[in-house]
Amino acid sequence: MLRVMIVDDEELAVQRLEMILSGIDDVEIGLASMNPQEAYDYARTHPVHLAFLDIAMPKINGLRLSTLLLELNPSISVVFVTGFDNYAIQAFDLNALDYLMKPVTLQRMLKTLDKARKR
Repeated sequence: MLRVMIVDDEELAVQRLEMILSGIDDVEIGLASMNPQEAYDYARTHPVHLAFLDIAMPKINGLRLSTLLLELNPSISVVFVTGFDNYAIQAFDLNALDYLMKPVTLQRMLKTLDKARKR
């Protein structure tokens, strides 16, 4: 079972990822939040295998949040989900598992989950 967290400052983006992921048998959504600090606090006390992070968020952006999460637990796989393609190099420099462009499709999500299962 893959326990995932979703963090995006857009409610519709969170809902879309929840809808896609909730239909996949071996995925458990541990947290879906619009608040990066809440996500960090959650990861401090709960195991997380896969974190889906938006990049452009206020206060703590997704790149910074990924660094904080990996300091807590280096085995967390990070997937950036964004509308901006210009952060891809930075994302992969942070060892991101994948980089998804919005809107995410089920087919693209399944490819990402296959990568996560193989890791």
